[in-house]
Amino acid sequence: MKENNLDLKSIYVVIISLLLFISCSKKQEPLLTDQYKKWETLEIKTRFQTLTISKFSDSADYYNMINSNKEFKIIPESTPEKTDPEQPEHKIIFFTKAEKDSLSKYIYESVTQPKFTNVLATDYAGGVILRFDRENMNLTCEYNSVGDWTTVSENTEKIYNLISKKVEISKQ
Repeated sequence: MKENNLDLKSIYVVIISLLLFISCSKKQEPLLTDQYKKWETLEIKTRFQTLTISKFSDSADYYNMINSNKEFKIIPESTPEKTDPEQPEHKIIFFTKAEKDSLSKYIYESVTQPKFTNVLATDYAGGVILRFDRENMNLTCEYNSVGDWTTVSENTEKIYNLISKKVEISKQ
């Protein structure tokens, strides 16, 4: 009887030891839910517009390349002093902290979990480059020839909707 009791105790000790070993051997994975909050610069670039947002500034830089002829100019290389390339329109845009946080979340999710699309537009129509900069690294997601880039994912639509309230930005 005493041997049987001893065997049960040793079985319990072995089971508890195994449970502790198994539960402690799993490494805790860091939470990635707040990674989008650790940014310094966000950039949204379309064919003719560039919007650069700094976390540490109350304003953002917006550049719009205006082409009055609505056609591309070929600048001759031999006479650069005679050419007058059109200067981009520059505006200062103001975003609230909540808007910046939303944009950082949408852009972070877009660059870390890109959506693949079967849409292929001709003439390279529709494209956007989304960039998320942080300390010593940057993440970029680029969509080319997708027609209306705002339809690629929910996040790209949210990015467009938030920005278009402040300034004109191209969907293609």
